[in-house]
Amino acid sequence: MQPGVLLLLMSYMGGPLLAHKLEVNHEKAIVALNSLLLRSTRTFPANPSVHIALRLSEKHNLHEEQSYLRRLKTDLRRILSRAEQGTRPFTGLVALHLLALRASCQDLQEKRKALLYLKNKLSAERNHTIYHQVPLTNYYQYSLGVLALCVNDIRIDHSVLSGLVPHHHHHHHHHHSADTSAMVVLALKCVQESTVPGRDVWMYSTERRLKAQQAVNKLMEKIQRWWKSNGEVGNIYSTPLVLQALLATGDTERWLKGKINLLNKSKQGAFQNPMALSQLLPVLYRKTYLDIGQMDCRSKSDELRRVDLEPQEPETSSQSEFVYVSVKGKNLVTTYTTRVPLLNQMSLLDVLQAARRNDTNFNFETEQTLWGPFLTSVNHVPGQDNTKTYWRLISGAHAPLIEGIQDYFPEPGEHILLQLSSF
Repeated sequence: MQPGVLLLLMSYMGGPLLAHKLEVNHEKAIVALNSLLLRSTRTFPANPSVHIALRLSEKHNLHEEQSYLRRLKTDLRRILSRAEQGTRPFTGLVALHLLALRASCQDLQEKRKALLYLKNKLSAERNHTIYHQVPLTNYYQYSLGVLALCVNDIRIDHSVLSGLVPHHHHHHHHHHSADTSAMVVLALKCVQESTVPGRDVWMYSTERRLKAQQAVNKLMEKIQRWWKSNGEVGNIYSTPLVLQALLATGDTERWLKGKINLLNKSKQGAFQNPMALSQLLPVLYRKTYLDIGQMDCRSKSDELRRVDLEPQEPETSSQSEFVYVSVKGKNLVTTYTTRVPLLNQMSLLDVLQAARRNDTNFNFETEQTLWGPFLTSVNHVPGQDNTKTYWRLISGAHAPLIEGIQDYFPEPGEHILLQLSSF
């Protein structure tokens, strides 16, 4: 027998077995992440993105999902009453809530107020782009809003849609980051595939659908140019949404490569943050936010037990090492330095809190976001949108952190720099 044929036979015999073994390992890893996300519902503020991921997954704990949904509804009522007092726009947040409600098949009555709010906000986003060339919030929230209305079968105003599709003389669209581009793709793909509820006809005109398709093609070309050979686009936290866009446009080859890479990263502990994990889980199950519109909620398995939900105890150690924290102002002059004893399992947030307890000269403020606490102010100097400044976290000499202060765990002897930077 020629060696070539033998090799072929061996690979043919080994191929399916190997693939099967990989699949089983993948599945175990995915279910472990699923349980981790379910555990986070106990200890973190309710987050609509987490609910969406739990609903899109293949394994469920229906009791936990129901009680989580009740918490989200309470939050949404609070957000909408705050919105009435005219504070800042909550386009993206309300959009996520509406996706979460649709993922649990809530009726129109439950969603009416939020839908009205979102429709008004999207008009405001559009008007803002006409006069200022940028949306009221940003294109990520704008497209998330369009996606949320679309998945809920609400017909979206012509002018709102045209604000998402770049015109030739508008160049500001080309500065989208990876996850923003992906979100715009999902929104436009939803519009393109929308049918009138209960009828077998397209919701939008052929011209509108063609425009959406052309814009999707342009954005996907850009995403493919940014694609790195390791299966990442942007960084590992923007990649899950990019994989949704790849799935939605049928690029399963890149999706699979990206999925395997992110699974490996998650085994190294990269996706402990519930928000990050909630964006990762759907693509591991080969789902996108577009699948929310097809959910019927009748036949859901219910096998994620509470037993799987008990967290493991972290081991504690007493030896004390130090982390060094310094603060630099706009002019790059170091205005403050301290060292903090590092105990086991201390996040950067714990380190900063310890520094504040130990030293009245040090002070910082955070704001709660869906990703966790966000550093807004250090030593009474806030990062500000109007002066385009923010507090940048840098480790060692030069590496900016991509995790937030609650998710980053400094090493003994590490130097952390809080630097006021421009964007």
